[in-house]
Amino acid sequence: MPLIVDLAAFEGPLDLLLHLIKELKIDIFDIPIVLVTEQYLAYLEAMEVLQLDLASDYLVMAAQLIEIKTRTLLPKPQSLDEEEVEDPRQDLVRQLLAYKQIQEASHILEAKQEQRQLEYPKEASNLTAFQEKIPLAEDELETSDLFMALQKMVARLQKEAPIETKVSGDAYSIQEAMTNIMGQFNQQEEKMLAFSTVLRQHPLSRARVVTLFLALLELVKGKYIFLQQDALFSEINLVRNEDNHAFNESN
Repeated sequence: MPLIVDLAAFEGPLDLLLHLIKELKIDIFDIPIVLVTEQYLAYLEAMEVLQLDLASDYLVMAAQLIEIKTRTLLPKPQSLDEEEVEDPRQDLVRQLLAYKQIQEASHILEAKQEQRQLEYPKEASNLTAFQEKIPLAEDELETSDLFMALQKMVARLQKEAPIETKVSGDAYSIQEAMTNIMGQFNQQEEKMLAFSTVLRQHPLSRARVVTLFLALLELVKGKYIFLQQDALFSEINLVRNEDNHAFNESN
């Protein structure tokens, strides 16, 4: 009884070959290439009788099967041992095994997709009512606190500045500012300095205030000093870190 197949049921020539191997109960590692080729060509002839368009890859596979069939029917050179002769079916077997592995993986993914479609996830809950701003611990500061203190000090310095002044270039680096700040601790032999005291130490331009502010952040980042504030909106103090004595002018 001839084997009847439908082209629409297959996704390509390898899919069709796997179907033929399964229906004929053939070992994929020992394919009777003559039988498989005959069944495959009979299928293509049936499609031509029905005047159905054949995809080019089906015709390419037909040519490959005919070539393999021809090579298996040709006599083997007597000078070579059977183990040395390459089986012309090996490449086809590799293609079929790789396709079969991909096909099985696609079936697993398809099953997971169908299972997923049966699930109805819960929408995200609105938790804004439970949000709260965690207060800082005592003496802790935010960057905004330091920035507000800097703005107040700049405004105060602008009010105290003379109406007429001479503007000149001022090459004041962050490294110099860091050295000056740490030098004030040494001069006053104090562990704590007020932020306003540091800014008032020398006549300051806007550029110097910005440089001192950046130097202050670098010292905090390097853990040479800490910032402390006893109460909200009160003076910000610079506290020297006694456990870190590594600062020098080359830092």
